[in-house]
Amino acid sequence: MIKYFLIAALLAAGGCAGRGVEPAGTESAAPQGAAETLTAASAALQRETFRTTVDLGQAGTMTGVSDPAGKNGEMVLKTPMPGNQMTTTVRIVAGVTYVKVKLAKSAGMPGLDGKKWRKIDNPAAAGSTEAAEALAAATEVRWVDGDTVEGTVDAAKSVEAMGVGKDAVGKMSSTMVPFEASFDVLGRLAEYRFEMPAIGSAEPFEMVTTYSDFGTPVSVKAPAAKDVTT
Repeated sequence: MIKYFLIAALLAAGGCAGRGVEPAGTESAAPQGAAETLTAASAALQRETFRTTVDLGQAGTMTGVSDPAGKNGEMVLKTPMPGNQMTTTVRIVAGVTYVKVKLAKSAGMPGLDGKKWRKIDNPAAAGSTEAAEALAAATEVRWVDGDTVEGTVDAAKSVEAMGVGKDAVGKMSSTMVPFEASFDVLGRLAEYRFEMPAIGSAEPFEMVTTYSDFGTPVSVKAPAAKDVTT
């Protein structure tokens, strides 16, 4: 379960990579083609810093800040549990991912007391562009209104690049899933709705990510060596 939500955190922190298309200008994105506007916005998101808020419904809420170009950022997921709450912190420093988990009532259980970080040995999970290119390769992209598009993405491409094995991907309830993306007046992504399918016993959910404060300073540091466990 923790790994499943880690995927969502990395998808949010990594942004939505494009293929080097110039970002939309200062005019409305509407006159351009839907697919071209989406690709331009996702490419711009890889060059700018930003804050994110991710609504996972009953699974909780993530907030964080990202610097995709520098491969730095931090996302904090708060997951409500019966009589408890789990806080998962994902920190990416120069492309290296660290994870820390804390249960409000952990009874001192190692790994769940929020005292130690785990280093994730998975370069693809460190804000790489492979997973995010699934959005740039979206199909059936069309305008819904003047600032919103919808279409279909291959979720399997995203989660495989995040380190989920092909066996787990094979257990997905579906791979081609719908999404909706809206843009601000500068053509940047403002909101991204993605239907994350079920993987194994994990229930499907809609991940709604909002982007704000573009250009915000991002300063994260790697945990001290004494605080990192294998």
